[in-house]
Amino acid sequence: GGGPTFSEVFGEAACRLAEQHSEVVAITAAMRYGTGLTAFAERYPDRFFDAGIAEEHALVFAAGLAAGGLRPVVAIYATFLQRALDCVFHDICLQRLPVICCVDRAGVVEDGPTHHGIHDLGFLRALPELALLAPRDADELSVMLAAAYERAMPAIIRYPRAEVPRDMPPVSSLAWGRAEVLREGSDLAIWGLGAEAATALRVAELLAVRGVSATVVNPRFVQPLDEELLRAHAAAMPLVTIEDHQVATGFAAAV
Repeated sequence: GGGPTFSEVFGEAACRLAEQHSEVVAITAAMRYGTGLTAFAERYPDRFFDAGIAEEHALVFAAGLAAGGLRPVVAIYATFLQRALDCVFHDICLQRLPVICCVDRAGVVEDGPTHHGIHDLGFLRALPELALLAPRDADELSVMLAAAYERAMPAIIRYPRAEVPRDMPPVSSLAWGRAEVLREGSDLAIWGLGAEAATALRVAELLAVRGVSATVVNPRFVQPLDEELLRAHAAAMPLVTIEDHQVATGFAAAV
């Protein structure tokens, strides 16, 4: 324990992005503290907007700002993003507007069934023009935020309410829509989404003790999915996925 959470890392990365680009603004829906945006609000009071408990307004507002030339970064919990699904589709994706939505509390959380973020991928995977990214650790979250800014298209970056995995290998450069191989093996492939890449590496170590050689992949993207690498692995060996989401509509379903 004691390491930084994904929320804290996001807050720092958002401040850095705002420092580099004067048109970056941050928006949340009554979740300033929970999403890690307290420092941003203090440092850039004129560029921070809290829409209150109105996720729909937060996203349509973000779309309007993006249409006007600003670059909004919206921070919302996964379960509450569902309230505004039509706004993501109608106001952001259909208009191809460069809104970056950073989705906190993705996966199972201790707050109970109303807060479990286990349906977001199912809803979001169905939407056009939308990139879905999942960082494995602190460095990758920063890299993904910068990449989404450069891409200037609708993008979602999802991560859990958790401490960031540590002792991960250094982040290699990010190619859009491409996965990252963290470990090479020949008996099976484990694709661990986001922070579950760390779980996959631990599983691979346990399997190695039993003489099983596992490839470990950090998918990075749920959309666009790295189909080329996925097909290559599926043709060569059994393939397993790990994700913090329900199975029926999530990353496993895409795979």
